[in-house]
Amino acid sequence: MTTATVPRQAPPVDPGPPRHREPAPSAAPAVPSAPAAAVPAAAATREPALTAGPARAGSLSAVTAPESDTNSPADGTPAGTADRDPAAGARGPLGAAHRAGLWLVAFWVRLRDRARRSPLAARVGGQLPLVLIGAAVLIGGVLRFATTSHLWLDESLTVEIAHRPVGGLLSALRHDGAPPLYYLLLHLWIKMFGDGDVAVRSLSGVLSLGTLPLAWAAGARVGTLAAAYGNGDEATPRRVARATLLLFACSPYAIRYGSETRMYSMVVLLVLAFGLALVRSLDRSSTWRLALLTLATAALVYTHYWTFLLIFTVAAFLLLQSRRRPLYRRPALRAFAAMAASAVLFAPWMPSFLFQMLHTGTPWAPRVQAQVLLDTVFDWAGPQSTGALLGLVLLGGALIGLTGRPSGRELVVKPSGRMPGRYLAAVWLVPLTLAYVVNMFGGSAYAERYTGISLPACLMLAALGVSILPSKRWRSGVLIVASLAGLVGGFQLARTERTQASEIAAEIARQARPGDVVAFCPDQLGPAVYRALTRLGETDLREVAYADATGPALVDWVDYAARMQQANSDEFARSLDTLAGPDHTIFLVGADGYRFLEGSCSLVSEQLGVRRDRSVLVNKRPLYEGAWLERFTTLH
Repeated sequence: MTTATVPRQAPPVDPGPPRHREPAPSAAPAVPSAPAAAVPAAAATREPALTAGPARAGSLSAVTAPESDTNSPADGTPAGTADRDPAAGARGPLGAAHRAGLWLVAFWVRLRDRARRSPLAARVGGQLPLVLIGAAVLIGGVLRFATTSHLWLDESLTVEIAHRPVGGLLSALRHDGAPPLYYLLLHLWIKMFGDGDVAVRSLSGVLSLGTLPLAWAAGARVGTLAAAYGNGDEATPRRVARATLLLFACSPYAIRYGSETRMYSMVVLLVLAFGLALVRSLDRSSTWRLALLTLATAALVYTHYWTFLLIFTVAAFLLLQSRRRPLYRRPALRAFAAMAASAVLFAPWMPSFLFQMLHTGTPWAPRVQAQVLLDTVFDWAGPQSTGALLGLVLLGGALIGLTGRPSGRELVVKPSGRMPGRYLAAVWLVPLTLAYVVNMFGGSAYAERYTGISLPACLMLAALGVSILPSKRWRSGVLIVASLAGLVGGFQLARTERTQASEIAAEIARQARPGDVVAFCPDQLGPAVYRALTRLGETDLREVAYADATGPALVDWVDYAARMQQANSDEFARSLDTLAGPDHTIFLVGADGYRFLEGSCSLVSEQLGVRRDRSVLVNKRPLYEGAWLERFTTLH
């Protein structure tokens, strides 16, 4: 007999909804379903790893190629669902969009895999942080030379003083109220490069760029101290150095005053040099290191008088440390003596300094509130929303740098502060507090541009705080946010027009005739417009300033408040009318709101309007130094 074997059939079951089965591990190529077939065949032949074997994370088959089911037709589409599947065939715009998405995925995967196999891409990827840091530093450096604004009052005064022979320069500074070092340096710079706007501003840009290597060195030193005190690891010095470099390069304050013909970028440079010289002299009190500290201290006080506040703070700290820590008594007292020795170098300037303290001061400065200590950080951070964002980053980073210590994936906070955060916080806050006290009781100015003496300590403390964050993503993210916010704010400051001097000078040059009178009320509007007129070749005009016999090129700050309060608007208007006579026109450059003048300049305009026909040529705009221009012609 012949025996036939009949295969047993499975009992019938309800197929239910279509489902996918997990593929059995196999080395055989998987049969692509209809969606996967939409991928170009060339992709499948060039990249067998994308379509062969089990589905892997990141492979195309894991995203687009579901295995076929026993209840699905040959094309891989479940029965009864073709009208609901957006990837079904080539029908409708959804199918086209799906195919385009599949192509983009395949292209990205191919590009990624090729990049992984490329030695060049591997090298570039490994150096990406350095590339980004270099780009940020480059952009910040360019912005220091990017301003197009005309020189405003302080810049025009500075150039006018520095342009004079050395004897006249020192004599003019006696009436200006500033120390001479920056002016002497600018004097030499003008001899080499001229007195154009770009030329005279480039000195500050170069000095500001010079702060960057010092910022790197100072940041590395801060990181080393933090690691030595157990508040960081072996990578902390490098991280703090990079963060400090970025914060300095992208600082809106540094960008703003790196593009201005004033001494503030030089102050920041010298503060960093002074700090490094001090730390090195405390490490080892050699003669050369102490001499360098003496020179750095003298350079500070010869550049700006607010640096006395910083020097007094550091000197008091050294004396305190010499009493509290016997091991540091000898180096601390030697460093104190080296700083005190700078008084010998400052002695030749002492007579002028005492005269300035008694007679010049800052009569334009109003009183400020204690909130200015917090506002200063946001002033450093730049304008508008980017300034608010960067200010919060700086304050948050400074708080972490003062109190935090990394411990694994967490931060351990010590409210009383840690090393070296406590020293940086003291050097940041104590000089500003002293400045506030002097403003309240001594009448000196508290101006944002003067506060560069404390900027380095604040930025280094914030850099320390960012660098000890436990997460690399957080560290990178915060630095990216700070850098972008700083560059945007710096760009806005660098490109903002600061004065109407060039606009006013151009209008005067267009309408004035030789012998016409140009009057400035207040006299503080004179230097910028006078410089602009001179550069336009308008030297045959008669220019006078309100209550200032020295003329419009300079402002005499000696006993300024008393002189302005004694001046008479009607008398000044009569003198202008007499000087012009019936044959010449009077151009009045004016603005109200200046301290000790209030509405005096509007009164001058009204008195001239009684005597002559008046027309407005330029309206005052809301700039840092806005002004109006009026023309008074025919006698009534």
